[in-house]
Amino acid sequence: MNKLDSMKVVLSVVDPEYPAKVDTDRLEKDEKLFKSTVKLAEKNGLYYYFILRLKELNIDLSFLEEERWDKEAKKLSELKETIMLLNKVSNDYGIDYILIKSCNAIPHIPRDMDIFVHRGEKRKIIEALENKGMKCVRSDIAQTTLKKEKHIETDIYTGIRYFAVEFLDDSFLWNSNVKSKIFGIEYPGLNAEADFLLTLIHSLFGHRVITLLDFLHIKSLRDNIRDIDLCRKYAYEKGWGSVFDLVLNELDTLHRRIYKEEEVVHFPYLLGTNFILKCVSIVDGLYMSTSNKIFLRISLILDKVIYGLKDSVLYNLLKDFEPARKFLLSVIIWFEQHGRIKTA
Repeated sequence: MNKLDSMKVVLSVVDPEYPAKVDTDRLEKDEKLFKSTVKLAEKNGLYYYFILRLKELNIDLSFLEEERWDKEAKKLSELKETIMLLNKVSNDYGIDYILIKSCNAIPHIPRDMDIFVHRGEKRKIIEALENKGMKCVRSDIAQTTLKKEKHIETDIYTGIRYFAVEFLDDSFLWNSNVKSKIFGIEYPGLNAEADFLLTLIHSLFGHRVITLLDFLHIKSLRDNIRDIDLCRKYAYEKGWGSVFDLVLNELDTLHRRIYKEEEVVHFPYLLGTNFILKCVSIVDGLYMSTSNKIFLRISLILDKVIYGLKDSVLYNLLKDFEPARKFLLSVIIWFEQHGRIKTA
């Protein structure tokens, strides 16, 4: 079984609707296959759910690195502690928040959490969280990040804007607020329609890459949306309806290739430079200067280079070498601020 076949194994384990028949029993006998498949699941945000499903399928996990699984259990505890802290702060200080970009259709443990608050209450919730022991580790025009030991890093947003354009307005998000649950803990989240729109546009202009977790989450949301035309109507009202149709068509193509033609599509799936540039060009009212267009193109090229280097010897060396890693991060942030995402 080659490297790409690992994607079939992951899909067959985590998605009951995946049609290809895969011999998952081979995972018990082939250590190399097991580790490459687990690694692929991890790269796609599915490590926790993949291992959980293997346990449910009674697959022998002799090759599982117990230390890594224990680390995941620790992160799960930190996630729960963070949500409970946010809920307490919300109740004690009377501050509303919405957990966004949660991908809660698939049980997973994120590296960080994103919350949306009223613009006028941003300073209030920062101070409230600092009173509970969290510390601000980053604050700029895009976001404010807080961290506390034994808690998940938390990013605070007050608007959903890319390239200085508001794609989802505040009132729409607050009117879409619903009670949700993750790992048995209740929290304020978004309904399927709002979550679908936000995940779709963030995958395009925020990450520029679709992980398998993102893809399966969007697929699940779409199954639960009563009328997709309501989402399309809102996107057109906000001036990005053509982008909505273009991305939806891309997702439909991926779905057909994976579930109808049973083709192996590699995830994380990098959205092409020309595709993103086309999407940018058809957003109503979006004007980019020549310099910003240059910055955006260079940023997209950097994304592609970094994507191509992932898991290479050079990438791992850079990742482990602190000065090089900080320099690379500073370059990426600089291009983000000049030609990428503008969210305040």
